[in-house]
Amino acid sequence: MMYLPWLIAIPVVLLLLWLAWRRPNRQRLAWRLQASAVAGLSLVLLVFPPATQQAISPGMAILLTQGYEPDTLSVLLQKLEAKPTVYTYKTASDKAETINSLTELHQRQPGLQTVHLLGYGLEEEEVAQLKDLQLKSHLTPTPAGVHSVRWPSSIKLGEAVEVAGKYKAGPESIKLYLHAAGQAQNSITLSADTVHTFRLRYTPKTQGRYTYTLLANTDTLGQVPVQVEPQQELGVLLLASSPNFEFKFLKNHLAELQHRVALRTTISKDLSQSEWLNMPRADLSRITPKLLQDFDVVITEPQALQRMSAAERNALQRAVSEEGLGVLTVAAAPVADRSTSFFTSFSGKRVSQQSSRSTRASWASEATASITAAPYTLNNTEATASLVAEQGEQVLVGAKRAGWGKVALSLVPQTFPWQLEGKPEVYASYWTSLLSAMAKEQVQEKFWEVAQPQVPQPNKPVILSFTDYTSDGVTVPTASVTSITDSININLPLAQHLHQPEKYNATFWPRRSGWHKAEVAGAEPYFFFVQDTSDWEFESIASRSAATQAFAAQQSIKPAEASVTYKEEPLPLIWFFILFALSSGFLWLEEKF
Repeated sequence: MMYLPWLIAIPVVLLLLWLAWRRPNRQRLAWRLQASAVAGLSLVLLVFPPATQQAISPGMAILLTQGYEPDTLSVLLQKLEAKPTVYTYKTASDKAETINSLTELHQRQPGLQTVHLLGYGLEEEEVAQLKDLQLKSHLTPTPAGVHSVRWPSSIKLGEAVEVAGKYKAGPESIKLYLHAAGQAQNSITLSADTVHTFRLRYTPKTQGRYTYTLLANTDTLGQVPVQVEPQQELGVLLLASSPNFEFKFLKNHLAELQHRVALRTTISKDLSQSEWLNMPRADLSRITPKLLQDFDVVITEPQALQRMSAAERNALQRAVSEEGLGVLTVAAAPVADRSTSFFTSFSGKRVSQQSSRSTRASWASEATASITAAPYTLNNTEATASLVAEQGEQVLVGAKRAGWGKVALSLVPQTFPWQLEGKPEVYASYWTSLLSAMAKEQVQEKFWEVAQPQVPQPNKPVILSFTDYTSDGVTVPTASVTSITDSININLPLAQHLHQPEKYNATFWPRRSGWHKAEVAGAEPYFFFVQDTSDWEFESIASRSAATQAFAAQQSIKPAEASVTYKEEPLPLIWFFILFALSSGFLWLEEKF
């Protein structure tokens, strides 16, 4: 049958050539002969269209996912000897077949062995459906936008919410905003074609659950859910070496915030004055282990530490090392006294010849503020955490671990001028930051956390982890999750960790965005936020890419040598029709002239 078109074409072409030759008019004879040959040949090919042999691979396929690049697809097709079938999953392409489920791959190609995957990849539960296939990934690099982001899930009232991360800018500069309380609270401009580290801050004014927004120009990148909790009521012991305004103002400020405050002020060598606010009276004349059990933070001065007996300093030192107490020493210069070295062994340097200086300082909850500091700074070392710093990363207040607790040295001897200048918010922010950093850490016996992902979204699994250090290891607690938006409540089965019997995990599938509450009897309720599916796209891209790469790296499948088959691909008839129309049209017109 393959020779039939030529057997028919030869006599047809010869007949047309003979008719063109026998015409008396010999003008344009060569053109007539060529047109006659083309007309006869194209007419036969229209009736019997020819086909080419196309090599195909029934054991191989290409799967296009969101974010695939057409250039990558073209290069891959050129490298492959046999053309594989191209499918699209959750994306669109005119040159591929659409599938709605990965199980359709086996249904359409029963002999499928290898899949080339293009784009951002598949979710972990999706890529698991390809376990019987060899996966070769050709992933697309992450696009411009947020590449990582973090923020605290909860803060104490008076602390700042800090949203930090990395942003890959595109060909144009962009401005990031943190939108809170109905307006843009903080912003940063990022130049084009660079990767930036950004930090945006906002200090909430009241406690509660809030949802802020990170914007790029006018586009929403994602929500920033934060729970603002009331300040922890601390026990603060103030040990002053002499009467001074700094400790007087601090005592009153802490008392107004309902902290338990005790102040011991040395009047003379053998005389001291004691005050108690929001707490019962106690004997402050001698520092004992029993006394220190009632406090979370001790704020003192080098002279007060030096005047203590060795037994008192040892009691204070043990309270820091073994009980987690925090001790902050406020000084006008670095201290070199050996008797207080446990509390004051911070090295520093002199930066001014004046007795004091004014500088711009920053701390966790305030960008910058003018401050009166000593003419020294602390050396910035790996062991020293900066609590208050000035420009050039010079440390004004530094802290370091000492057993279970912390010790810190402050070179800011006076902060009460902020109160006199009418800046109570700056004063409150400063001391809230220091107290939060130095206070004895509260041990939680029962608590929840979102194990993964960082950004929960509807219809995707959320791994919740519950830890109970009071558990007997036998009784598994009963949990529930409630959607705050619509009050729908579901029971949540908990699975005990094999090697950590105090830990339990559960998988929760949220159905909608918004705040949710996880509860277990005897534990504080835990609130977490489920984002919209369009928020924090980088998280979805990163998780898909990681899941796909991990799956491909762990594969042990070695498929058999790829087989090649051939199928006939008919050539497009439109070209033969055009040739027939042009050649026959020329013969008709030529005969008229």
